[in-house]
Amino acid sequence: MSSLEWLLIYVALGLSTVVNIIVPISGSAVVTPLLALLTDPYHAIGIASFFFFLSAIVRAYMFRNDIQWNEIRILLFPSVVAALFGALVVIAIPQQILLLIILLFSIYFLLKKLNIIPKQEKPSRILNHFVGLLSGFLQGTGLAGSDLRNQYLYAQNLNIPKVHGTTAFIGAANFFVATSARLLTQQLTLPDITQLLYLFPIIIIATWAGRHLLYKLPPKISNYIVVFVMSAVVILLGYKIFIG
Repeated sequence: MSSLEWLLIYVALGLSTVVNIIVPISGSAVVTPLLALLTDPYHAIGIASFFFFLSAIVRAYMFRNDIQWNEIRILLFPSVVAALFGALVVIAIPQQILLLIILLFSIYFLLKKLNIIPKQEKPSRILNHFVGLLSGFLQGTGLAGSDLRNQYLYAQNLNIPKVHGTTAFIGAANFFVATSARLLTQQLTLPDITQLLYLFPIIIIATWAGRHLLYKLPPKISNYIVVFVMSAVVILLGYKIFIG
Protein backbone atom coordinates (compact mmCIF):
# COMPACT_ATOMS: atom_id res chain seq x y z
CA MET A 1 0.00 0.00 0.00
CA SER A 2 1.12 3.55 -0.70
CA SER A 3 1.96 6.15 1.93
CA LEU A 4 -1.22 8.04 1.05
CA GLU A 5 -3.36 4.92 1.62
CA TRP A 6 -1.79 4.37 5.04
CA LEU A 7 -2.31 8.06 5.88
CA LEU A 8 -6.03 7.75 5.05
CA ILE A 9 -6.24 4.62 7.21
CA TYR A 10 -4.58 6.42 10.12
CA VAL A 11 -7.02 9.34 9.86
CA ALA A 12 -10.06 7.05 9.62
CA LEU A 13 -8.97 4.88 12.55
CA GLY A 14 -8.17 7.96 14.65
CA LEU A 15 -11.64 9.43 14.06
CA SER A 16 -13.31 6.10 14.75
CA THR A 17 -11.44 5.95 18.08
CA VAL A 18 -12.88 9.33 19.16
CA VAL A 19 -16.41 8.37 18.11
CA ASN A 20 -16.15 4.96 19.79
CA ILE A 21 -15.32 6.60 23.15
CA ILE A 22 -18.29 8.99 23.05
CA VAL A 23 -20.78 6.56 21.51
CA PRO A 24 -19.58 2.99 22.15
CA ILE A 25 -20.08 1.12 18.89
CA SER A 26 -18.36 -2.05 17.88
CA GLY A 27 -14.91 -1.50 16.40
CA SER A 28 -15.48 -4.68 14.39
CA ALA A 29 -18.30 -2.90 12.55
CA VAL A 30 -16.00 -0.07 11.41
CA VAL A 31 -12.34 -1.06 11.46
CA THR A 32 -12.48 -4.57 10.02
CA PRO A 33 -14.59 -3.62 6.95
CA LEU A 34 -12.23 -0.70 6.29
CA LEU A 35 -9.21 -2.99 6.32
CA ALA A 36 -11.06 -5.58 4.25
CA LEU A 37 -11.15 -3.04 1.41
CA LEU A 38 -7.35 -3.18 1.27
CA THR A 39 -6.62 -6.84 1.98
CA ASP A 40 -8.34 -10.22 2.28
CA PRO A 41 -10.87 -10.72 5.13
CA TYR A 42 -8.65 -12.99 7.22
CA HIS A 43 -5.74 -10.55 7.14
CA ALA A 44 -8.23 -7.76 7.88
CA ILE A 45 -9.38 -9.58 11.01
CA GLY A 46 -5.80 -10.18 12.12
CA ILE A 47 -4.66 -6.59 11.57
CA ALA A 48 -7.81 -5.28 13.25
CA SER A 49 -7.09 -7.47 16.29
CA PHE A 50 -3.70 -5.83 16.71
CA PHE A 51 -5.24 -2.36 16.30
CA PHE A 52 -7.85 -3.22 18.96
CA PHE A 53 -5.06 -4.44 21.24
CA LEU A 54 -3.24 -1.10 20.94
CA SER A 55 -6.49 0.83 21.45
CA ALA A 56 -7.49 -1.25 24.47
CA ILE A 57 -4.15 -0.61 26.22
CA VAL A 58 -4.60 3.15 25.90
CA ARG A 59 -8.26 3.04 26.88
CA ALA A 60 -7.67 0.82 29.91
CA TYR A 61 -5.00 3.24 31.15
CA MET A 62 -7.08 6.38 30.61
CA PHE A 63 -10.14 4.82 32.27
CA ARG A 64 -8.12 2.97 34.93
CA ASN A 65 -10.00 4.63 37.80
CA ASP A 66 -13.31 3.37 36.37
CA ILE A 67 -12.31 -0.30 36.02
CA GLN A 68 -14.69 -2.57 37.94
CA TRP A 69 -12.39 -5.25 39.31
CA ASN A 70 -15.23 -7.45 40.54
CA GLU A 71 -16.38 -7.80 36.90
CA ILE A 72 -12.78 -8.43 35.79
CA ARG A 73 -12.52 -11.34 38.23
CA ILE A 74 -15.70 -12.86 36.81
CA LEU A 75 -15.11 -12.34 33.09
CA LEU A 76 -11.36 -12.26 32.42
CA PHE A 77 -10.21 -15.88 32.65
CA PRO A 78 -13.02 -17.52 30.62
CA SER A 79 -12.80 -14.68 28.11
CA VAL A 80 -9.06 -15.07 27.47
CA VAL A 81 -9.28 -18.87 27.16
CA ALA A 82 -12.16 -18.55 24.70
CA ALA A 83 -10.32 -15.84 22.71
CA LEU A 84 -7.42 -18.24 22.16
CA PHE A 85 -9.79 -20.96 20.97
CA GLY A 86 -11.67 -18.51 18.74
CA ALA A 87 -8.46 -17.33 17.05
CA LEU A 88 -7.61 -20.92 16.16
CA VAL A 89 -10.99 -21.95 14.73
CA VAL A 90 -12.18 -18.70 13.13
CA ILE A 91 -12.62 -20.17 9.63
CA ALA A 92 -14.74 -23.15 10.73
CA ILE A 93 -17.60 -21.30 12.51
CA PRO A 94 -20.71 -20.22 10.53
CA GLN A 95 -21.05 -16.50 11.13
CA GLN A 96 -24.86 -16.49 10.99
CA ILE A 97 -25.08 -18.83 13.99
CA LEU A 98 -22.82 -16.58 16.06
CA LEU A 99 -24.73 -13.47 15.01
CA LEU A 100 -28.01 -15.07 16.07
CA ILE A 101 -26.58 -15.86 19.53
CA ILE A 102 -25.37 -12.27 19.91
CA LEU A 103 -28.79 -10.94 18.85
CA LEU A 104 -30.65 -13.05 21.40
CA PHE A 105 -28.37 -11.98 24.24
CA SER A 106 -28.45 -8.34 23.11
CA ILE A 107 -32.26 -8.35 23.24
CA TYR A 108 -32.14 -9.93 26.70
CA PHE A 109 -29.73 -7.30 28.06
CA LEU A 110 -31.66 -4.42 26.47
CA LEU A 111 -34.87 -5.60 28.13
CA LYS A 112 -33.03 -5.74 31.46
CA LYS A 113 -31.68 -2.21 30.97
CA LEU A 114 -35.22 -0.97 30.28
CA ASN A 115 -36.44 -2.84 33.41
CA ILE A 116 -38.83 -4.91 31.28
CA ILE A 117 -37.04 -7.95 32.69
CA PRO A 118 -36.48 -7.43 36.44
CA LYS A 119 -32.83 -7.28 37.50
CA GLN A 120 -31.66 -10.00 39.85
CA GLU A 121 -30.33 -9.10 43.28
CA LYS A 122 -27.36 -11.35 42.52
CA PRO A 123 -26.56 -12.01 38.84
CA SER A 124 -26.38 -15.63 37.77
CA ARG A 125 -22.81 -16.94 38.01
CA ILE A 126 -23.47 -19.28 35.07
CA LEU A 127 -24.69 -16.39 32.89
CA ASN A 128 -21.70 -14.24 33.90
CA HIS A 129 -19.17 -16.90 32.91
CA PHE A 130 -21.04 -17.65 29.69
CA VAL A 131 -20.88 -13.97 28.71
CA GLY A 132 -17.13 -14.05 29.40
CA LEU A 133 -16.67 -17.17 27.30
CA LEU A 134 -18.80 -16.08 24.36
CA SER A 135 -17.52 -12.48 24.21
CA GLY A 136 -13.92 -13.69 24.35
CA PHE A 137 -14.55 -16.33 21.69
CA LEU A 138 -16.15 -13.77 19.39
CA GLN A 139 -13.24 -11.36 19.81
CA GLY A 140 -10.87 -14.21 19.08
CA THR A 141 -12.70 -14.91 15.82
CA GLY A 142 -12.74 -11.21 14.87
CA LEU A 143 -16.46 -10.69 15.46
CA ALA A 144 -18.04 -8.08 17.74
CA GLY A 145 -17.52 -9.70 21.13
CA SER A 146 -17.29 -6.38 22.94
CA ASP A 147 -20.92 -5.65 22.00
CA LEU A 148 -22.13 -8.62 24.01
CA ARG A 149 -19.85 -7.87 26.97
CA ASN A 150 -20.83 -4.19 26.96
CA GLN A 151 -24.53 -5.05 26.85
CA TYR A 152 -24.00 -7.22 29.92
CA LEU A 153 -22.08 -4.47 31.75
CA TYR A 154 -24.70 -1.83 30.91
CA ALA A 155 -27.36 -4.19 32.26
CA GLN A 156 -25.43 -4.11 35.59
CA ASN A 157 -26.08 -0.33 35.63
CA LEU A 158 -22.47 0.63 34.90
CA ASN A 159 -22.03 4.03 33.23
CA ILE A 160 -20.05 4.55 30.01
CA PRO A 161 -16.66 5.33 31.65
CA LYS A 162 -16.90 2.21 33.86
CA VAL A 163 -17.82 0.07 30.86
CA HIS A 164 -14.92 1.53 28.86
CA GLY A 165 -12.36 0.82 31.57
CA THR A 166 -13.61 -2.67 32.36
CA THR A 167 -14.14 -3.91 28.81
CA ALA A 168 -10.85 -2.37 27.61
CA PHE A 169 -8.88 -4.30 30.23
CA ILE A 170 -10.50 -7.58 29.19
CA GLY A 171 -10.29 -6.72 25.49
CA ALA A 172 -6.55 -5.98 25.70
CA ALA A 173 -5.94 -9.45 27.14
CA ASN A 174 -8.19 -11.08 24.51
CA PHE A 175 -6.60 -9.32 21.55
CA PHE A 176 -3.08 -9.98 22.79
CA VAL A 177 -3.82 -13.70 22.99
CA ALA A 178 -5.66 -13.71 19.63
CA THR A 179 -2.90 -11.80 17.83
CA SER A 180 -0.20 -14.04 19.33
CA ALA A 181 -2.11 -17.14 18.18
CA ARG A 182 -2.44 -15.76 14.65
CA LEU A 183 1.28 -14.99 14.50
CA LEU A 184 2.22 -18.46 15.77
CA THR A 185 -0.10 -20.19 13.30
CA GLN A 186 1.02 -17.90 10.44
CA GLN A 187 -2.45 -16.47 9.89
CA LEU A 188 -0.64 -13.17 10.31
CA THR A 189 2.97 -12.01 9.89
CA LEU A 190 4.96 -9.29 11.67
CA PRO A 191 5.09 -7.02 8.58
CA ASP A 192 1.27 -7.12 8.54
CA ILE A 193 1.08 -5.34 11.90
CA THR A 194 4.23 -3.24 12.21
CA GLN A 195 2.72 -0.44 10.12
CA LEU A 196 0.08 0.03 12.81
CA LEU A 197 2.73 0.89 15.42
CA TYR A 198 2.96 4.33 13.78
CA LEU A 199 -0.71 4.77 14.70
CA PHE A 200 -0.09 4.45 18.45
CA PRO A 201 0.41 8.22 19.09
CA ILE A 202 -2.81 8.94 17.17
CA ILE A 203 -4.67 6.38 19.29
CA ILE A 204 -3.44 8.11 22.47
CA ILE A 205 -4.52 11.57 21.28
CA ALA A 206 -7.88 10.34 19.94
CA THR A 207 -8.68 8.42 23.14
CA TRP A 208 -7.78 11.43 25.28
CA ALA A 209 -10.01 13.69 23.17
CA GLY A 210 -12.92 11.24 23.31
CA ARG A 211 -12.52 10.81 27.08
CA HIS A 212 -12.45 14.58 27.58
CA LEU A 213 -15.70 14.98 25.65
CA LEU A 214 -17.34 12.01 27.37
CA TYR A 215 -16.89 13.39 30.91
CA LYS A 216 -18.66 16.61 29.87
CA LEU A 217 -21.86 14.71 29.05
CA PRO A 218 -24.62 14.83 31.71
CA PRO A 219 -25.47 11.37 33.18
CA LYS A 220 -29.00 11.55 31.75
CA ILE A 221 -27.64 12.09 28.23
CA SER A 222 -25.12 9.29 28.71
CA ASN A 223 -27.95 6.95 29.73
CA TYR A 224 -29.93 7.89 26.62
CA ILE A 225 -26.85 7.14 24.52
CA VAL A 226 -26.52 3.72 26.17
CA VAL A 227 -30.15 2.79 25.46
CA PHE A 228 -29.84 4.12 21.90
CA VAL A 229 -26.67 2.11 21.25
CA MET A 230 -28.13 -1.07 22.76
CA SER A 231 -31.27 -0.65 20.63
CA ALA A 232 -29.21 0.08 17.51
CA VAL A 233 -27.15 -3.07 18.10
CA VAL A 234 -30.33 -5.18 18.23
CA ILE A 235 -31.76 -3.58 15.07
CA LEU A 236 -28.53 -3.78 13.07
CA LEU A 237 -27.85 -7.36 14.10
CA GLY A 238 -31.39 -8.35 13.16
CA TYR A 239 -30.98 -6.65 9.77
CA LYS A 240 -27.61 -8.27 9.18
CA ILE A 241 -29.02 -11.72 9.96
CA PHE A 242 -32.06 -11.09 7.76
CA ILE A 243 -30.08 -10.02 4.69
CA GLY A 244 -27.46 -12.74 5.33
